[in-house]
Order: sequence, then C-alpha cells, then structure tokens
Amino acid sequence: MKLVILTGLSGSGKTAALNALEDMGYFTMDNIPCKMATSFMGNIESQFKDMKIEKVGLGIDMRSIARIEEFLTFLQKIEEMEMDYTLIFLEASNEVILNRYNLTRRKHPIEAVTLLESIELEREIMSEIKEQASIVIDSSHLKAKELSEKITRVAHLDTDKEINIHLQSFGFKYGIPIDIDLLFDVRILPNPYYIEELKEKTGYDEGVANYVMSFEISAEFYKKLYDMILFLLPHYIEDGKKHFSIGIGCSGGKHRSVTFVNKLKKDLEKLSEVKVYASHREEERGNWI
Repeated sequence: MKLVILTGLSGSGKTAALNALEDMGYFTMDNIPCKMATSFMGNIESQFKDMKIEKVGLGIDMRSIARIEEFLTFLQKIEEMEMDYTLIFLEASNEVILNRYNLTRRKHPIEAVTLLESIELEREIMSEIKEQASIVIDSSHLKAKELSEKITRVAHLDTDKEINIHLQSFGFKYGIPIDIDLLFDVRILPNPYYIEELKEKTGYDEGVANYVMSFEISAEFYKKLYDMILFLLPHYIEDGKKHFSIGIGCSGGKHRSVTFVNKLKKDLEKLSEVKVYASHREEERGNWI
C-alpha cells in the first residue's frame, strides 16, 4: 500500500494536487479528520479487500485538524504500521493566496480581522507540519497543469530507493526556484547563445552539449559538482532524507543548465541507491520559444 498525504496552506492548490493523484489511479479522500484517517488506514485492506486498493491519497488541511498534535499522532501511527507514505506540503506566497481567494470569493478556514491575517496565522500554525514534510512544493508560480505534472512526478518517487533526487534546470532571468535544496550557477561557462548555429537549439542538442562541455572550466566545474553530490548523498541518507532537489541555473535555462542536468541525470542513474528524475522549468513554462 502506497500512501500520499497532501496538506499545506489553504489556497495553495491541494484540490488540483488531489485530482492529479486521482488521475494516476489513487483512491482519494479530501478533508478527512485525522482520527478518522488513522482508523481508515488501519482497516483499509480488510474493509475494501474487494476493491484491491494499492494507492491512497489523503487531503488533510486546517479544516481536518483540530490540533496539530492530532496530525503528528496520525503520522506516528502510520509509521508504526510500517506504511509506505509520502507527506507533501503545499504552500504559496501571501500575495498569490490573497489573489486566489479574491477570485474565488471563498471563505478562509481561519477567521481573523483581515484575510491577510488569516493567511499569516495559518502559515504559523502549519509550520510544524511543514517541518515533517517529505517534500515542500511552492505553487506560487505554477499553473494548475504545472502543479499536476509536478505532483505526478513526485508520486512516482521510488520509495524502495535510499533517496530520490530531482534535478531542475532554470533560467535566472525568470527567477530562482523556491523548492530546491542545492543551487548551482553555471553562468560562468561559455554561452552557446552567442554561437549563431546553436542559439535556437537547447541543451538536448548534441552540438550544444558538446560545445558546453568542450571547455576546461566546464569539465572541472562538472567534476566538482558531481563529487560534492557524491559526498553529500550518504550524509543525507544517514539523516533520513528521502528526497532532495538540485537546481542548476544559467541565464535563460535553455543551454548550459540543461546540458548539466541531462549529464548529471545520466551519471547519477548509475548509482544503485538513488532514483533520479529531471525537469527543465523553462521548457515546461514555454520560455524556450
């Protein structure tokens, strides 16, 4: 049985995320109280044996949590059941959540003098749960489709592996990703953008990749980056970390960063203890056009 628990701030996209899990074949339940969730997961195999449920997605937010201690107790019970679970915490900036509530005109679950105060109070209350999360996703700059794709990637994480690594290329001119653990800036490397025959191509192209890696500084940078990851991996695993994200950025997120991410993915996949998946943010956002 695989369990994905979706929680986080109201207005950060939990419904869209839960729908993504449902599209993947998960049996989903939203707004389920913690005490009920504990009982449900403890008896699911006996109660629904005819349905052969193998994947479950639970949406739990402020409406379902009477006290934070209830949620932490729920997690403890799940661990005692030795259940394979991933806790995903969704968040967004105050400004984005404000805009979303103003558009939908829905009522925030926490009552305060102003909507902003409600958002800030919920953020403070939920901070302890955020600390327990396997993965934190900031949906501030994600469209519904992009959030669904991200949830799909995360839900496919291989929990039999010691650690899951997400490699993400991006362009600094479009902003730095918030949900990364390590960041590497490859803008110091020669830029294929200024080579006429490579300008419109991407890091997927063999000519671009060969050009980027043909310089001594590129080869040395890559070796040091790779060696650092190899050094960090056993320490992260020992610390119990199941997932970590590496962001590699260049100016536009099209040439150098893509080259490094693709090469790094190929090399890291040779390690037996890790599961590697990669994404190119600017490709997903349509910024390569």
